Amino acid sequence: MRKSLYIVITFLLLIFASCNVMNTPKAMNFSFEEGMEGWATNGTDLDNPPDQWSIESSKDMASEGKTSLKFYLDNVNDAGKIWITRSIEVEPQTHYQVEVTYKFASADYGDLNLWKIITGVALEPPKTAGELVYQGDTGNGADPDDGWVWQHKTYNFNIRTGPEKELYVTIGIWGTWETSRTYYLDDVDVTLIKEKI
Repeated sequence: MRKSLYIVITFLLLIFASCNVMNTPKAMNFSFEEGMEGWATNGTDLDNPPDQWSIESSKDMASEGKTSLKFYLDNVNDAGKIWITRSIEVEPQTHYQVEVTYKFASADYGDLNLWKIITGVALEPPKTAGELVYQGDTGNGADPDDGWVWQHKTYNFNIRTGPEKELYVTIGIWGTWETSRTYYLDDVDVTLIKEKI
């Protein structure tokens, strides 16, 4: 009797332990102190006429450490979109809750002529405007102009992986007004939690 009870208790403990392991968050932080840290740059709608743009490591300003990523877009065609994407290793055929948080520095104040923020999680890296996920605007909440303001951004996603073992996180900007602008990105956190089915 005692042996049977011991076996049952052991079995339940193993199930409990495996459930806890399954739901342990996978967390990654990117401070850009070591360059791009695995993020690749891309852009679309940058022609007719051609837009000048760049995404690069910069020591101009940072929310953490000494370095951030600097996004620059001279949006002469009133349509440019630029972004970074990074692959994250995951388990195939699995539901995940994904939280993407970061610090975003903008000098855009007031309510007029603000651009759009791009942040998404997908099974494939985006290549066109239709594959991007658009979020809120680039306004920093200041009025009148207070210069650069660091803001904390958080976005949540639910996604089921396919047969591949990767998800792709994308962060960027969409130029919705014909002007040139610069933004900074720092302290990116990506957290994944397996959902219970």
